[in-house]
Amino acid sequence: MAFAARPRVAFINGEKGSEEGGESDGKAASLLLRLRAESQWTSNLSSLLELDYVALGWESEFSNGAHFNGKPIIPDAEGFDLNQALLSYSVTNNIELSIGREAVNLGSQRFVGSNSFWQNEQTLDMAAVQFGFGAASHISYRYVDNANRIQGEDAGANLRLSDSNYAQNGGIRPPQFLGDHDHQTHLLFADVKEWDYSRVQAYYYKMHIKDALPLSNNTLGTRYEYKGRLGNLRPIANAEFALQERPEVAHRSSIRYVNLEAGFGYRSNLLLVNYELLDENSQISFVTPLASLHDFNGWVDKFLLTPAGGLQDYSVQYIWRKNPWQIDARYHTFDAADSSGSYGDEFDVDISFNITRETQILLRYGNFKSSSESYTDEERVFLLLKHNL
Repeated sequence: MAFAARPRVAFINGEKGSEEGGESDGKAASLLLRLRAESQWTSNLSSLLELDYVALGWESEFSNGAHFNGKPIIPDAEGFDLNQALLSYSVTNNIELSIGREAVNLGSQRFVGSNSFWQNEQTLDMAAVQFGFGAASHISYRYVDNANRIQGEDAGANLRLSDSNYAQNGGIRPPQFLGDHDHQTHLLFADVKEWDYSRVQAYYYKMHIKDALPLSNNTLGTRYEYKGRLGNLRPIANAEFALQERPEVAHRSSIRYVNLEAGFGYRSNLLLVNYELLDENSQISFVTPLASLHDFNGWVDKFLLTPAGGLQDYSVQYIWRKNPWQIDARYHTFDAADSSGSYGDEFDVDISFNITRETQILLRYGNFKSSSESYTDEERVFLLLKHNL
């Protein structure tokens, strides 16, 4: 049995007339308490149980997707939550069956991830089978019935009369802010790790999202990762390509996804350059509704929904590590995929310090500068403490 505590404060400084249509500045305080129990009942049968409680402070100073007060959104949900409840059975050494609620992270989490930066994770109610082969490879299939989203159980279909966006939405919560999405989704994922420096992943995701039908999609893709070693030099190269159909909004049209990354590590230093394209076709853009969205396209979260004109993200990243410190700095330039212009640029930096092996403190800063009328300037600061027992 394990226990974790994670207090956090966040501050937002933005321009008037933000995308949410409310006030520009906000702040939030939250505390996550997590109890985790893993049990091995027999040589074949195991279980995982994870219970969360989140407490909030400064609730009048931010919106969280469940409640809106005209302030900027920080999607931390209050209350108790059954984060994970999973039962697993090993049929053979290579075949495992599981059923229940799971925090699922596939590959880079660009398409399926738990969005674990926020206090309330995204978890999936699902049934799964995984088949292992070779030295360290596997293929998995999951049928997803429901996505428990970061907005939490209080974010139901209807808005409160007191919510600041009640009138403009006719009392109905926008689909992107629902706490649950009812699914009939199939996730097929293969991870092949049979070489010293290379790794190949392939996937097919057929997502039917009943509560947000326009986000339903069929996505087929593959990813190649290379991490080499030449003395103290560590060359890195990644390439990913996917095609997507969105049958609820466009018929017989494919939309591209491309991600190219290259760089090298040297001793305590790592330098990477990255290009990501979420393309569009006739103003229908590539979407990733089950992704760990905060991890991509900047930490100010301007592009949680891909713009209709698509998105090109050019970025450079520098990481320095020297225990107990780590600095992760990133610079992004965001352009439309349909050549209609620039959205803006963003500077992000993490500074983390490991106080002990069980305790870490993290300072995260993001600064987005807009070059488009569709977006506004915004700064976000997070101070986070993690402690595990």
